[in-house]
Amino acid sequence: MLLRHPLLVALVISCGAVNAFSPQNGSTKSLHTSSSTNRMMSAQNNNNEIRDPIPNENIFFIEIGFGNDSHGQSATKAACRACRNAIEFNSIPSIKRLIPNGGYDALKLDVLLAVPPKYRQGLDLKEVAKVFPYGYVRFEVQDGGMVAPSGIAIEKLGDDGDDMVVVCASVTVGH
Repeated sequence: MLLRHPLLVALVISCGAVNAFSPQNGSTKSLHTSSSTNRMMSAQNNNNEIRDPIPNENIFFIEIGFGNDSHGQSATKAACRACRNAIEFNSIPSIKRLIPNGGYDALKLDVLLAVPPKYRQGLDLKEVAKVFPYGYVRFEVQDGGMVAPSGIAIEKLGDDGDDMVVVCASVTVGH
């Protein structure tokens, strides 16, 4: 089980991400859900093909991050910050030896974003995909994150109110 650290478990639960990329009944096929609150979206850096989730045996690590937009209520800005937060302190210099047939070009990233439902419509996944310098990015977006008061609405900064939009990200890295 990857969620052994209590703080990580609390973060993942608060973001609604438990069992997010765990295949059901041993399957490694695309996640299917009957809930309208979960939806699959795909954006690749190199092509437009939709792919299955990374099989568990091909996962290197999973990174967790969160980001917010304190003024402007942009789910895209919060999601970009969450993804950057998840990947910003890592370096994988041996990736060319670890990934068969392509190194960085064959890297796969499964990104789960927990976004407040009120702000999901404004989420631009093509913009969020630009955070990742290489690899094929696959997104899953679900309800989660948080809307918290910033304490002030500043019209000059694009505020429609005092909502602060918080997005949680789980980035699974593999091949």
